[in-house]
Amino acid sequence: MVRAAMATEPSPTPNLAARFAAFRLDPETAVYVLVSLLATAPAWIVKHPPLQDLPFHLATIRVLHDFHTPGFGFDQVFRMTLGRTQYLVYYFLASGLAYLFGIKTANVLLLSTYLAGTPLTLRSLLKALGKDGRAGLLIIPTLINILWNFGLLPFLFGIPLFFLTLTAAVRHFDAPSRSRGIFLGISALALFYAHIFPFGLFAIAFALLFPYRRMERWLAILAPMIPTAIGAIYWAFFTLAGRTALGAAQTDTKDPVLPLHESLSQAWTWLGAVFRDNSDERLWILLGALVLLAHGLSLGDRTQEPKKNRLLVVLPLLCFGAYFVLPQSRGPIYWLYAQRFPFLAILVLIPVLRFPQGLRGQVVFALAALLATLSTGNTCKHYIEFEKKEVGEIDEAIASIPKNQKVAALIFDKFSNVVEWAPFLHFGSYYQLEKGGVVQFSYVGYDHWPFEYLPGKNPPPEKRAPLRWEWTPEQRDIRNELAPYYDYILVRGAGFRPPTGPICNNNGECHTISLVKNFDHWSVYKRD
Repeated sequence: MVRAAMATEPSPTPNLAARFAAFRLDPETAVYVLVSLLATAPAWIVKHPPLQDLPFHLATIRVLHDFHTPGFGFDQVFRMTLGRTQYLVYYFLASGLAYLFGIKTANVLLLSTYLAGTPLTLRSLLKALGKDGRAGLLIIPTLINILWNFGLLPFLFGIPLFFLTLTAAVRHFDAPSRSRGIFLGISALALFYAHIFPFGLFAIAFALLFPYRRMERWLAILAPMIPTAIGAIYWAFFTLAGRTALGAAQTDTKDPVLPLHESLSQAWTWLGAVFRDNSDERLWILLGALVLLAHGLSLGDRTQEPKKNRLLVVLPLLCFGAYFVLPQSRGPIYWLYAQRFPFLAILVLIPVLRFPQGLRGQVVFALAALLATLSTGNTCKHYIEFEKKEVGEIDEAIASIPKNQKVAALIFDKFSNVVEWAPFLHFGSYYQLEKGGVVQFSYVGYDHWPFEYLPGKNPPPEKRAPLRWEWTPEQRDIRNELAPYYDYILVRGAGFRPPTGPICNNNGECHTISLVKNFDHWSVYKRD
């Protein structure tokens, strides 16, 4: 009897085959994950991706990561101002990862988090809302856009955090628990300190989907948001950057709202104009056709989707309206204000769309995977062309400058024949990434930046660089601005012609500037 009883008892050792079976991916999920991972290729396919602010952010990570490292000299020139900035998560994550992988690889991982994490977290949100997660694949062709070209990395990193945090909120609404509350609180706080724009969208979505009729759950649902609320209130009312952001809806002649006809004509520019040729336009046309096809094939399908999901249509409508009513900028801190909302509208439109079922859904999903792959391949093709034909000898130019120097980067040739906008504008910051010291242009000293100059250590003529310093290299004063302070001058393109003899400033100090290296695209000058 004992043997019989023992034979009928379940084995205390779990079946390993059953355990591994739970982690097997169905074919559609495997394709989804594979295409999402493939979308990260633009982050690592070339050494110098054509993202305008990328070198700028890499240099900022270097300063924060190696602030007291001997040889870079950062603590001899700067001091930290972390309390007044909101851009912390991206830089701190990169600095932490840099201990394992180095700064460049750490940044590639964060760029990849945006490119792969956005479709993956969007899929999780769609499933949490009771929708078809396959629709998230439609977002991949939109991820390489003009905001990516600008290199707005903390903002873009906030996009997958937005979807992740909203997913956590939806699940917490349905069944509040301690573990879900802790995860929601951490992700919401991280989202706030990533960027205010995606956090603002989350706050609106949180209010739209909140279970107001379940008053007995209010405390459990709202408690995880208390730390984020405290951080948001402090930033909004006790920092200059926060007060500036709150004033965005107020009229200011310095930050005008464009007339409607100009906003309409520029809408495409701020959404999908990425490359100089027409390849991106073709892909967007195909994407629009695919979305219409998906909607048409879904007509007549019955779904179990909750009625509360209808409220999410408010998000794309708000983004659509914000583009037309908000200013193009707000003070010296927030450039590209209204211009971000066309892309945000596309992002929050996906959870509103319908996706067909059955064989029709499989066909649309296959087409979405194909279009996403074509989009990634098109981006990689252009990036390789940019690296081979246009970047030039930036690494050799930086190698010719010693470590821990003061370097002025004068970029006369800012633009590209491959990608839109000015990818070379901040290439001088690669010097600070590699060798430390001081590089101009920089936002050091502006109220949204995590560090500023020590008293008396700033470059002339002001405590912070004048706005558009980097755009106007021809206006730089050689005698009273460049020669008295900078040890080296890194130049791209023609336009810098220093005097051959002594250069004397208004204080009677005299210097000479001589050519060190001259390459096809870059030149290096030294102050003697």
